[in-house]
Amino acid sequence: MFSGIYDVLGKSLDVLSDRQNIIASNVANANTPGYKAKELNFEQVMKSLVPSADSLNMKATSQKDLAGGGYTAGSSSETQSNYIKSFVHNQKDETVPALDGNTVDLSKEMSDMSSNAIRFQAVAGLLSKKFATLTYAVTNATP
Repeated sequence: MFSGIYDVLGKSLDVLSDRQNIIASNVANANTPGYKAKELNFEQVMKSLVPSADSLNMKATSQKDLAGGGYTAGSSSETQSNYIKSFVHNQKDETVPALDGNTVDLSKEMSDMSSNAIRFQAVAGLLSKKFATLTYAVTNATP
């Protein structure tokens, strides 16, 4: 019934939310000795979740179909979160770690947090507009 855009926007919000949590964890551990900053690449996760235009469309008839190939719309939120977490890895060492081995760069984390928040607001706004359009179509339809 709904176009694929709702699914893509929903997945985007899930990934951006998880990314925000990772960034917040990095900031919270900025003074933890030996802590290695983590990151989640939004583009990489979305490429794995959203099929490309030239990919073969296959229909899953069961939750067990195509196991390991991402998650489907009917998957539990725990399954979705675990799949996204599989993309979390330590940040590349672009800066010199502190003497205690901590690799968190607060200026980078704050920049990433702002960028992520802007993306989240943009996607949430798009999703809101799509639902508003759908609501308008349903409420103003003539029989």
